[in-house]
Amino acid sequence: QLVLFSGKLNTIAGVVTTFFLLVYATVNLACLALEWASAPNFRPTFRYFTWHTCLLGIAGCCVMMFLISPVSASASLGFLLLLLLALHYLSPSSTWGYISQALIFHQVRKYLLMLDVRKDHVKFWRPQMLLMVQNPRGSARLIDFVNDLKKSGLYVLGHVELQDLDMLPSDPLQPQQDSWLSLVDKLNVKAFVSLTLAPSVRHGVRQLLFTSGLGGMRPNTLVLGFYDDAAPQDGLARHPAFTSAREEVPLGFPPLRAPTTPKLLSAREYVGIVADALKMLRNVLLARQLESLDKAWELR
Repeated sequence: QLVLFSGKLNTIAGVVTTFFLLVYATVNLACLALEWASAPNFRPTFRYFTWHTCLLGIAGCCVMMFLISPVSASASLGFLLLLLLALHYLSPSSTWGYISQALIFHQVRKYLLMLDVRKDHVKFWRPQMLLMVQNPRGSARLIDFVNDLKKSGLYVLGHVELQDLDMLPSDPLQPQQDSWLSLVDKLNVKAFVSLTLAPSVRHGVRQLLFTSGLGGMRPNTLVLGFYDDAAPQDGLARHPAFTSAREEVPLGFPPLRAPTTPKLLSAREYVGIVADALKMLRNVLLARQLESLDKAWELR
């Protein structure tokens, strides 16, 4: 109403037109992203719809915005960026899905198909780690160490649950998956999580060695904690990721076994796991006394 009283209707008309053109451009951009991501739920009924028409619509809207008013177009684009940042950092998680995840999935699948294992060369070899973890509470230092050791290669945290699915009403690994993913986020390690059910640890490690990874990205190195009589220590509770925030470890992992409690893994089975990995032409890394490693001191 103040704009009308001031007699500057043409000024506000240009701004409104610029905003409408920006809306049309973002709709075309959303359709372009859905088309490039090959989203299965995106089935446009427009007879002449292609990704070329989306690009043409975006370019046409942007050109018309700057032809109408370069100042208004720049201001509206700046306002759009501020709005996007505010939505990204302040809004709660959406329930309608993220187009970014669909685009990432599409690109990852395409490049994994292009990654040919027959073209591997020793010049470009990189360690791709499968770290077996029985309880993350006693392996926090080892998880950090292997994360530094992987050197831009694949990193998988493996865990074997000793249960029989035939005797259970549902899969017990599904509730644990969130705890493991939260652990990866909290420790800030670039790792995938692979859980399996097996009658023994050795059978479970075999399953993970056979099935972990995808295409040309498969673990070539098995990492195990050393088999000794040392009492397990809860390194997760003392990890800086938790102590700095002054919070407990609410990740749902069970407490560590008491020093007098027998191990789930026998020495014979441990040696059998190493033998299986060597038969599968995997490298084997046995880590010992990682609890005494001071990474901050080593980096000085």
